[in-house]
Amino acid sequence: MAESSLDERSLEVLDIPDDLDDEFLTLYFDNKRRSGGGSVVSLERRGKNALVVFEDAETAVRVVSKTHVLQNNTLTVRRKPPKDPGKLLLKGLNPQTPLDYVELYIENVTGMDYETDFILYPSPNKDLVLVHLKTPLDKDFQVLRDEVSKKPLNDAKVTLEQVESTDSVLVANLSPAFTEDVLELYFGSSRAGGADVLAVCMLAHGRAKVSFKDVKSVDRVLQKSHRVEGTDLVVEPYFDFLHDQSSASAQHDQGTLTDGSQSQTLLPQSPTGSVPDTSIRLGHDAATILTNTTTASAPEPSIQKECVSFISVLDATKHHLLSLSNLLETFKKDHPKFDVSLAKDGVHVKGPDQIEVERLKNEVLQFLTGVVEDHLTYDKLKAEFLGREDVKKRLSLSLKSIPSVYSVSGCTVTVTSPSRSAVKQARDLIESQISEFTVPIDKECESVLSSTDWSDFLVSLDFCSAKLSDTGGVITAITLTGMEKDNQEKMVVFLSTPRQKEIVLSMEPGMLKFLQLHHQGLLADMGEVILFPLETGDGLSIQGESNVCQLAAELLSAIIGSVFTKTIVVTQPGISRFLMEEEGVSILAEMTARFEVYIDMTKVHWEPLEEDDILELAWKMTACQNFQRSSSANSVQDSTAGVTNGRTDANTSARIEEAKKILAVIGSDLNPQPSSLGATDIESVDLYSEEGQDTSAAAEEEDDQPQSLQTHDLQSSSAPMNACSLDEDASFLLAIQMSMEFNQRSDAEDFQKALELSRSDSMPNQENTQLERAYDMSLEDAIKSANKAEICVFANYTHDLVRVDIALGKKVGLRQCEEKVENKSLRKLSSHQKRCIELIKRKHAVEVSIQGTTAVLSGFQEYVSEAVKDLKNVLRRTENMMSDAEIMKTVQWVWFEQSSSSKAIPYPPDATVFIENAWKMKQKKTDILFNNQPCSIDFEKMEEHSLASGKSVPIKRKMLSTEDLYTDGADEDYSLLSSLPEACPVDVDSDEFQNVVKDFYDTLQDSHNKIRIIKVDKLMNKLLHDQYRLKKVSIERSSSEVQVERTLYHGTSETSVKEICIHGFNRSFCGKNATVYGQGVYFAVNASLSVSDTYSPPNADGHKFIFVARVLTGDFTVGKYDYKTAPLKESSDVPVRYHSVADQIGSPTLFVIFNDTQAYPEYLITCKKIYG
Repeated sequence: MAESSLDERSLEVLDIPDDLDDEFLTLYFDNKRRSGGGSVVSLERRGKNALVVFEDAETAVRVVSKTHVLQNNTLTVRRKPPKDPGKLLLKGLNPQTPLDYVELYIENVTGMDYETDFILYPSPNKDLVLVHLKTPLDKDFQVLRDEVSKKPLNDAKVTLEQVESTDSVLVANLSPAFTEDVLELYFGSSRAGGADVLAVCMLAHGRAKVSFKDVKSVDRVLQKSHRVEGTDLVVEPYFDFLHDQSSASAQHDQGTLTDGSQSQTLLPQSPTGSVPDTSIRLGHDAATILTNTTTASAPEPSIQKECVSFISVLDATKHHLLSLSNLLETFKKDHPKFDVSLAKDGVHVKGPDQIEVERLKNEVLQFLTGVVEDHLTYDKLKAEFLGREDVKKRLSLSLKSIPSVYSVSGCTVTVTSPSRSAVKQARDLIESQISEFTVPIDKECESVLSSTDWSDFLVSLDFCSAKLSDTGGVITAITLTGMEKDNQEKMVVFLSTPRQKEIVLSMEPGMLKFLQLHHQGLLADMGEVILFPLETGDGLSIQGESNVCQLAAELLSAIIGSVFTKTIVVTQPGISRFLMEEEGVSILAEMTARFEVYIDMTKVHWEPLEEDDILELAWKMTACQNFQRSSSANSVQDSTAGVTNGRTDANTSARIEEAKKILAVIGSDLNPQPSSLGATDIESVDLYSEEGQDTSAAAEEEDDQPQSLQTHDLQSSSAPMNACSLDEDASFLLAIQMSMEFNQRSDAEDFQKALELSRSDSMPNQENTQLERAYDMSLEDAIKSANKAEICVFANYTHDLVRVDIALGKKVGLRQCEEKVENKSLRKLSSHQKRCIELIKRKHAVEVSIQGTTAVLSGFQEYVSEAVKDLKNVLRRTENMMSDAEIMKTVQWVWFEQSSSSKAIPYPPDATVFIENAWKMKQKKTDILFNNQPCSIDFEKMEEHSLASGKSVPIKRKMLSTEDLYTDGADEDYSLLSSLPEACPVDVDSDEFQNVVKDFYDTLQDSHNKIRIIKVDKLMNKLLHDQYRLKKVSIERSSSEVQVERTLYHGTSETSVKEICIHGFNRSFCGKNATVYGQGVYFAVNASLSVSDTYSPPNADGHKFIFVARVLTGDFTVGKYDYKTAPLKESSDVPVRYHSVADQIGSPTLFVIFNDTQAYPEYLITCKKIYG
């Protein structure tokens, strides 16, 4: 039952008696013998009517063809009325919404114009509006309905529905002599259309509703004019929702108002209190009469009543003709007591005399019904000329006096006038107003007619259209009579005048390079034009004679359109560096010449790191950090008040002005900028105040304090150093000078240091500036950029793009390698060491991954070799460094107050880490900021020196723990799997641990006393376990072996441990040590084989890693070195493979699997060889 055939399967049943229930009707139409029907999908009762949907369209055809009599009642069965494409229904309106709002709303959602394209008919309750379309919709109805549902109107959610074609018409202007029988006989006659009348219902106000059996009858009736017994009937389509159903009651239910000589029907009171003015509208004809009504005035009979009539004019052309004619003006002149006005929807007639109002109305109707159309056919050029807006406006001035209007559709011009004679007069006028002329043109110049210059020239001409004749050599032009000579002369001058022109052809820079490289011969042959690449590199400037330029631009555009492009993204460590260095450039040049392509490297970024010493560079990146220190720690900086305060006399002011002049000269060269390294403030929380200090710790500090505390007053300043104004700099410089005079010191080095550090927050030092130049982006982004190259290739053929992609991939792949570096320090790296490794990756464009004590460096062979040397050098020079956590746990740096107690105050933890790393780096001095105040730590003198105040205090390094920090901790403290939530250590005292260890030692054989177990971890990877269980069910069904599962051992390197724990036994990293029995994953029956250094190489700590795995061996056979999968069983009738292979059938010592889900890693044993 296709949805598209729903209308074909649906029938309407009319005039159903009330005593016939739905079940009886369904049984009747289900009975093929009685009704001709068949399977009924649904039956929906609607009062005296019903809608029946059958299972197929053929059944509906049979039912319609039969006569249906049920319980002595004749049922009318007909097709379900189709949707009317010319009408839409807007529902859910707020009754208070003005009709003007609705007009604007419909115009917005449909893009159509009111009156020209559609007319609105509101319902009596004003909650529905019928939209009558004069032209078909441009939009799909479903799209339009969705758009309406999303746009509320006057705070009401409205919906749009399609309207079924009506089976009824509304007949108006009926005299009392018309009865139902008369109307039924008339509309059933051939004069009215020969329709089969179903029912006639008399309504109030001289109207009647006539219903037909076939909805197509309505169109035939509406296409005719109806005059019965000297009365013109007004006929329009009838829709129930547009009429007040109460008006269908008998006329005797309405009250009457007598007025002596005549009787008037008393209409219901209008909701607005105005004169009732019920419109009877004409759908297919041009106009419809409104029922004439008289206002119900006050009871006094002396008050004259006003008669009102309205003729609705829906046709925009006829409406325009009325406005052009002098008919309405004549009415106003001849009948001054009557008001005849043209509104946007029709003609209003008001006056004191009902008979005269009727006469005027009839004259308007006579004008509208006499309108005549004539159709003229022209060639395309003339029709397009007449359809131009400027031509229509000019001709309309001449046609206004007739009056007439015309419209153009394709090559047909429709002239509309009030009479036949007027149409002929208008047609002759139009033909007399247009003139044709020709201009010869040379064949070689015809190309100019396709240029924009020609189009612009035609626009500049007054009322002129032109085109090249079909045979060529002649331009045919159409213009208004009298303008032929002027336009012809202008056209000849244009064609005979050579024009210079510049055309800018935009393109990608890579496309321009491709044209210059591989189409240089073509570009050189374009001698008639001048070609200039744009300065921006993204296009060509074409200069020369107009039509030649146009041809050159079209040719180049066609070439550009035929060029194929492809963006190739290569992701390999160091690929950007490789492609931008000599060898890579040579390879790209070779491919460019060989495949005739251009390779655009605009998006490939690499810049060398100029600094050679990685450790020094890493330290520079962390130097001059700012730390927060509690208020009690600020005494080192707070001793400047006595120097700077209280000296603001005239002499001081003069010296400040002098300092300003000096700084004005110096500052012009310094050009301060914000620093990128000196703004690492921590929340200023007083964590290190001297309150609450442990008394025992204080006693210990007294024992450790130096014998004498020296205080050096070097320089002083009471303001933070990050201010950049001239006044503050001058005050600061003067304070330094006064402090030096006060202490009788002239240390130029300290002075310069103070000045530089005071600016450290606003101006980067020379090293930081050099570092910023080395990085166009952050360190992390620079590393990513070095490992990813995005190149755009331009080629004449698609297969060349593929060849470049394949060739580049092969050449890059052949140069890739990886090397391993093992070192105990790798498992616990300090922040400084980590930064060094990041800089190695940045400097050499390699990838460094660390697993436990092993670092794997991968990338291009040359770059990897360089990086290995730097990594080993860094590890050697930092072998005594501790991690940040170890520093805070084992080391404390303290300074001593300038008081008699000389109490030791610890530095903040983050400052302690910084100072300890500087001390381990064997720095003689290091700069540091406390609360944005510049200080210097002197490790030779063991002093902290404040460059702002000039004060110095002693410092000391203390060990908090007696543990030997440079020996390995217990082996149990370290685990490769500490970061994996799927792994947990097995308790040594548990039965599970004892069982795993016992089975392991039982299969060690000669290595039993040479292996010590460090720890056992249990793996709980749910995904791997579920995959393994599914595979096990499959193998158990197909295996002939009783034992399909075994517990086996697999030794591996430290770098593969995490991969196996996460991804299982993948052959890409598990099958590298052996291929004797096939290219799969190997498992040993005895652990003695797995603990050999071949399969489980020790890491830097001597640790070996053995997996205890559950393996599905199933049916197996002897393996061979060239097996990439298990072989087929020879004895099987169907192609079935073995599940695994082994070294021998009888008592196998190892198994090989080729499916990754056939093994599940259950335990990881970390062990170590025992020597001696």
